[in-house]
Amino acid sequence: MTDKRKILVVDDQESMRVLLQDMLEAIGYEVTLAEGGEQALGILRESNFDLVLSDLNMPGMDGTALLRSVKSSAPDLPVVIITGYGTFHTEKRVMREGADGYISKPCTLSKIDKTLAAVFGHKVGLS
Repeated sequence: MTDKRKILVVDDQESMRVLLQDMLEAIGYEVTLAEGGEQALGILRESNFDLVLSDLNMPGMDGTALLRSVKSSAPDLPVVIITGYGTFHTEKRVMREGADGYISKPCTLSKIDKTLAAVFGHKVGLS
């Protein structure tokens, strides 16, 4: 059996972090939580992850700044952006910045699973 993939979830809202953690753990991922971009960068310096799932709109370092920082130090680490304020223009912008995926809120377990499956290049776990 292989180890679970490790995901760092970054969101300034505690309720959203916990919801994402519950959803991701339900489909077999190991999850670590960060309250914002600066905390996420500290965690990334200490541990290895298979993917970063970050909110776009956060105080301080937002998701775009975190994305740029991650891609500059670890270009192969996938970053998926999640936002409740998304538009087609926003999606195009973050994908141009190097995001590996984009999820609009409200997010369902199925939407998350499909997006992560596409990023990891494997079959979707939910039927």
